Amino acid sequence: MEIIVTHVSADFDAFAGMIAAKKIFPKACIILPTAVNSNVRNFISLYEDELPALYEPGDVDFDRVKRVIIVDTRRMSRTGPAGKTMKDPGVEVIAYDHHMKKGTYFHADLDHSRETGASTTILIEHIRKRKINMSSLEATLFLAGIYEDTGSFTYPGTTSADLEAAAYLVKQKASLFVVLKFLNLSLSAEQHRLLEKLIMNYKKVKINDTEILLSSAYMPEYIEGLSVLTRKLSQIEEVSTVICWVKMKEKIYAVARSDNRNVDVSKVLGIIGGGGHPQASSAVIDGLGFTDIEERILKSLKKNIKKSLSAADIMSYPVRTVSQDENIGEVDRILKTYGHSGIPIVNEKGSLAGIITRKDVDRAIKHGLSHAPVKGFRSHSTIKAGPNSSIDRIQDLMIENGIGRVPILKKQKIIGIITRKDILRYLHGRTYEPIMEFFPSGIRELLKIISVITRHMKASAYLVGGIVRDALLNIQNYDIDIVVDGDGIKFGKKLAERLGARLDTYEKFMTAVLILENGQHIDIATSRVEHYRKPAELPSVESGSIKQDLARRDFTVNSLALSLSSKNFGEILDFFGGREDLKNRKIRVLHKMSFIEDPTRIFRAVRFEKRLGFKMDRQTEALARHAIDMEIVSKLTGVRIRDELMYILNEDRPFNAIKRLYDLGALSKIGITQVVSKEFTKGMREAISSYTKLKPYHDREPVKWRLLLIMMLKDNDAAVIESWCLKMKIRRKDIVVIMGSIKKMPEAGRELKKKIKEDSRLYDIVRRYPPELQIICHSRGGDHAKNIRRYFTKLANIRLEISGEDLKELGYRPSPVFRKVLKKILRQKIDGKISGRANELAAAIDLMKD
Repeated sequence: MEIIVTHVSADFDAFAGMIAAKKIFPKACIILPTAVNSNVRNFISLYEDELPALYEPGDVDFDRVKRVIIVDTRRMSRTGPAGKTMKDPGVEVIAYDHHMKKGTYFHADLDHSRETGASTTILIEHIRKRKINMSSLEATLFLAGIYEDTGSFTYPGTTSADLEAAAYLVKQKASLFVVLKFLNLSLSAEQHRLLEKLIMNYKKVKINDTEILLSSAYMPEYIEGLSVLTRKLSQIEEVSTVICWVKMKEKIYAVARSDNRNVDVSKVLGIIGGGGHPQASSAVIDGLGFTDIEERILKSLKKNIKKSLSAADIMSYPVRTVSQDENIGEVDRILKTYGHSGIPIVNEKGSLAGIITRKDVDRAIKHGLSHAPVKGFRSHSTIKAGPNSSIDRIQDLMIENGIGRVPILKKQKIIGIITRKDILRYLHGRTYEPIMEFFPSGIRELLKIISVITRHMKASAYLVGGIVRDALLNIQNYDIDIVVDGDGIKFGKKLAERLGARLDTYEKFMTAVLILENGQHIDIATSRVEHYRKPAELPSVESGSIKQDLARRDFTVNSLALSLSSKNFGEILDFFGGREDLKNRKIRVLHKMSFIEDPTRIFRAVRFEKRLGFKMDRQTEALARHAIDMEIVSKLTGVRIRDELMYILNEDRPFNAIKRLYDLGALSKIGITQVVSKEFTKGMREAISSYTKLKPYHDREPVKWRLLLIMMLKDNDAAVIESWCLKMKIRRKDIVVIMGSIKKMPEAGRELKKKIKEDSRLYDIVRRYPPELQIICHSRGGDHAKNIRRYFTKLANIRLEISGEDLKELGYRPSPVFRKVLKKILRQKIDGKISGRANELAAAIDLMKD
């Protein structure tokens, strides 16, 4: 067993160092010390779900430990319970420390300690040498460790290595906003006096729901660090934007600091001659008194502050909930299915009754209580907020209460929920999205192998398509499509060689398909750009950039890509606002000619609308209707229409999509004249219900798209139906079933309209109809359904125990008579007149004599 430890009262450098050590020693367990600084504890509370597993000393059997990695100390007196283990000569000790003063140090078998401003700096150097990837959050934590122990690079012990490490971490997308939120800076005596005056003199104003702190003071001497004090005042009063101005000697100095992205303080202070950047600005003011300064700043604030985001803007919705009467076992299944770590509980009125977490469920199951109702394990004092609550307030609720989710309520009803993940999206912007953890371990390992190959080939590879979209929507979809910015086929060959897989290549299209041992297919393509010579024709393609490749996608929600390159593994590329459209549940085309170039996108738009519960935005729907009115859809080849129609008809609830296509006018353009009324939609719904019920009984499995197409074509003449099917390139055997079902539909309706008393007659009638027609008859209800149900549950599986071979053994010569005799015996058996092999043989002898 390997463990990673640090000193008691761990600060950010110690904690960040442990997380960094975990990346170098992935099998090691991180053991938190018995005491941790409050700002570190707050960080863990907020980001716990995104961090490696953290253990308490009591969780560890120290006798099993064979290696100790210790960070940020070499003093035995500060090592806590691990100290005794480190004295064991059989235990390997590896140290990373930047404290080089004299003292009582333990022996380290491998000592990486040296003089730097922070221990984290040493570990970052090792991570860089090993080319280990890190997330934006990890980079942020490591940067906080360096910032804290170097006093933001102002302490004398700061080295160039600390600055180089920090620069590298910023390149890895570390967030300075988050770093500054959790760090505290020490002050001189003079600074303390000025800070006390600023605290005494401050006032808070609210502009567009954004709280601003203003303060001013007079000092007889010049005091450095007004920017530090302004930041400190922001932390003390927990206000994200602070503006201070102080007269020191003969000059007035103004400083503004903002952690709110909606407040650009460089614009705010521009009115008094200030400058800087959106988060930090300053000014030296001449010719204005304190009252004039305040009036001008207030005027500028009102002009420049935009309305800030609220809980309603970042919450996830709709919210999956469970009834308080649901049992623990079912809740466990729901959490596993959707990957949730907790779920709200509602009462019979639909109001929030509590929350249950993954840990609560696991504990109940451990005690054999899977059958128990969930209401006995819910948290009664649920922390909640309203839709207008600020993001800072939500974040504070999570930290103060050590929770990972906050339900958003309106009139006692839960309308959304904010999780740590939602906060991370808000804080870290568009580049950070921890969706890798959504994939099963096998796929994660595969994507890491692809990343390794990108490094060796100096190429860029991306996961694209529906898998990225669905991962962001927490929908399982493991169809892997890879786009390579370079030679996709060459990349595919390398990957196939590494995985021992088969590769089929298509040079003309610059694509390849890799087939794994388990049968899974991975599509690999060179990044391409498309050109359409004529509307509705297939495009010509040539190699292009990843942005050009994503630009040829049908909709923005399908234009997202996940980088698999070693330099930015896990970063999401979103050039066209796909994530915003996912949030707003919109289907939007990437350009105005999209439907003209490829009218099949109209069918896909409708399919995604109904599958995902989305809606085309106003412009996209107008473009779709325009393309339909221009008869562009009619120019599609039959094969392309057929394929898109089959995709729709095989969806779980295709009747909604068919109704939508009818309302758009698209169905008539492809030769389907059926009026999709409420009555027809109801019929389709009932047919699908019957399909689901009867499918398990069928020897010849019914085809769903064929079933629904029969219903849509049934009112046409046979010649029209056949012509349409041939135009759509439908296979001959499918045409036979479609036309045969439509032809026999009136007859089947008449024969099954009333109860058929004789079982053998019912058997003969139902058996001669195709499975799809059997389902349509069942969907009509009444005696139609009863007859069909009786056939499948009682008659369909009746078989004779004798065969023609038995008749041959009795001395009879094979002839057409065999079939007639066996059929008569089967009818007798179905009607219950005979049973058993002996009786069947006796009946056969009698019939053969006749």
